[in-house]
Amino acid sequence: MPKRLPIEIPQTVDELTADWLTDALSGSSDARVVDFTTAEPGAGVGFSGLTARVDLTWEPADPSLPATVLAKFPTDIPINRGLVESEGCYDREFDFYERFSDDFPTRIPRLLHTVRDPGRAWSSMERQFRILNRVPNWVARLIGRYSYKMVRPTKRRFAMLLEYVDDARVTPLDQIPPEADLQAILGAQARFHAQWWMSPVLHEEAPFGWRTCSQVPHILNGTYAVHRDAVVAGYPEFLTPAVMRVADWADANLTAIVDHLNEKLAFLHGDARSDNMLFTGAGTGEGLVLIDFGMVSSGRPAWDVAYLLSSTLPPGPSARSELLRLCASYHTNLVAAGVVSHSLEQFLNDIDLCLGIQIHRMILTAAIFVGEGYGDGTLAELWMRKVIDQLPEELPVVGEVA
Repeated sequence: MPKRLPIEIPQTVDELTADWLTDALSGSSDARVVDFTTAEPGAGVGFSGLTARVDLTWEPADPSLPATVLAKFPTDIPINRGLVESEGCYDREFDFYERFSDDFPTRIPRLLHTVRDPGRAWSSMERQFRILNRVPNWVARLIGRYSYKMVRPTKRRFAMLLEYVDDARVTPLDQIPPEADLQAILGAQARFHAQWWMSPVLHEEAPFGWRTCSQVPHILNGTYAVHRDAVVAGYPEFLTPAVMRVADWADANLTAIVDHLNEKLAFLHGDARSDNMLFTGAGTGEGLVLIDFGMVSSGRPAWDVAYLLSSTLPPGPSARSELLRLCASYHTNLVAAGVVSHSLEQFLNDIDLCLGIQIHRMILTAAIFVGEGYGDGTLAELWMRKVIDQLPEELPVVGEVA
């Protein structure tokens, strides 16, 4: 078992000290943090981590040192942390920033400091995933029923300091982003998908050993079997027989869908929600800054696009047509960036596979995760309402289309 580092690593705002901030940020400067204040960052609601804005007072004053930083720590909700760690979210974000922060085609917050306790070897985790994906169905259901007890957080410590993006606006999940913002995000997605299209980089262990959708689809099958009926009973106005036809089909084909979507075609952000996209310009669509790379992975590009649009487009009779319109816009950008081998027909089929995964995932989210509310609903409720009206009438093909 890896040992903890023999140093202090704060895990909450209350554990921050002027000395620790000085050591983390001062570099070769003689200046020291003599005072600091903290506040909520003002953007984003989630269940994976704690974030805080930290305003710093340096003596002597040094304009080369940051006046404000964003501090990130793991969530203090045990069940959420255990589930987040099981998908490697903290390590993925650290690996992304340490590996790609100087070479990303879209602006991201500048990395200032990271520190984390050592984790398990990747080979050990891979063996565990293989075992879990082969357990009998009754064991998968048992794990699914008691996941809140069986998926326990580690004692590893994580802390990250990033550039604070000031005067940025963000669209929460209970609001609808303007068209210009969506087009800016889709254009950025196409560019970074194209930059590493089928690149050998995507086969590197960190962070691309982690799969796009899930490491253990068989355990998700068991979790779904246990909780499905109770969630349907709790949301009868959303989870109609027509919707559950898609969700149940996705569950029955989950391993095959996951394997297909995980094909290493593109570099994926993985968590492309509107509240993970900041804008700093005076007008809409200007100054895009991508944040939160805890689900970074490689796979088919439809994952990022479907994740974005399924979480942002308003529900209603026009949702499906709007989805298809914006998907076509993304694909045009992808071709313009040099990817001509990925047809629109294949891309749209993959989008529908992702939507099936999303409604399946929202049922699991409603059953398991503990999170903050968004206005009159939870994250799962908001997302359900949106994705349901985007679902296809015909089930997609699992694999390559003719």
